[in-house]
Amino acid sequence: MKKLIFQLFIGTFIILIMVSGLFLYFQPKNVHKRSISSPPIKETKLDLTDQTTYTFEEASKLFTVDQSLFLVNKDHPIGATYESNIAEYKDSGVYMNECVLDNYAALSATITKKFNNKLYVSSSYRSYEDQERVLKEEGPEIAALPGTSEHQTGLAQDVYINYFGGGAFFKSDVGKYVNSNCQNFGYIIRYPYAMQDYTGFAFEPWHIRYVGLPHSKIITENSIVFDDYASLYEIGKYYEYDGYLIARMPMDEIKIPNGYSDVLLSEDGLGYCFVTINTKTT
Repeated sequence: MKKLIFQLFIGTFIILIMVSGLFLYFQPKNVHKRSISSPPIKETKLDLTDQTTYTFEEASKLFTVDQSLFLVNKDHPIGATYESNIAEYKDSGVYMNECVLDNYAALSATITKKFNNKLYVSSSYRSYEDQERVLKEEGPEIAALPGTSEHQTGLAQDVYINYFGGGAFFKSDVGKYVNSNCQNFGYIIRYPYAMQDYTGFAFEPWHIRYVGLPHSKIITENSIVFDDYASLYEIGKYYEYDGYLIARMPMDEIKIPNGYSDVLLSEDGLGYCFVTINTKTT
């Protein structure tokens, strides 16, 4: 009898090990970590002393401005009066932030070409009032509180393909591709695997958030959550990454080096402004 119990115990233990191994094997391989012990960006060594200082209002008249890096979460909500730059995507009835349109189109076209499949959007822009309705329907365990949802900015898209929506999206070839390559199109997986304690949401492989290049690559390739991203940058300093100059500046003292034309400004939602300069096109 004791021998039988021992054999059952050993058998059960082996099964548990095998199941655990399979569970780990099928989890997303690009697991994000909270710790940022080695910053992926380096302070530039370029001589940028020849620069001009602007207020945000002044700079916005000279350079491109978008909302791509605006942080929205439960700790940094936006009100019902926040004005998102919304436009319709290709007469589809789907509305997105203007800075997203071309990039989503490129991602969608790539999916069609590589997989002979069509990428759909189940949810994109939602007004404050729309989010109130969603909260009532889905409850606070699933839906964000009004004012804390990125959908209000139009920068987030919930995507799917036929027969693979929600959590099942990641089980499809398209879902795996989007989760592994969306950073090349300026997107991130906003709520990555195993980061619920920091983002407030469980893994959502269908929820992509536009932040633009090169920020999407910095975040994804270095396993950073967007909630932490702004903290990488010391205010007023320029950093280099893959042919880009990046800085966070005070809204009333934005220093931009002269001689560059491909300059993008984006408020970060924390009282500062990101300056992103593509030196490869200047």
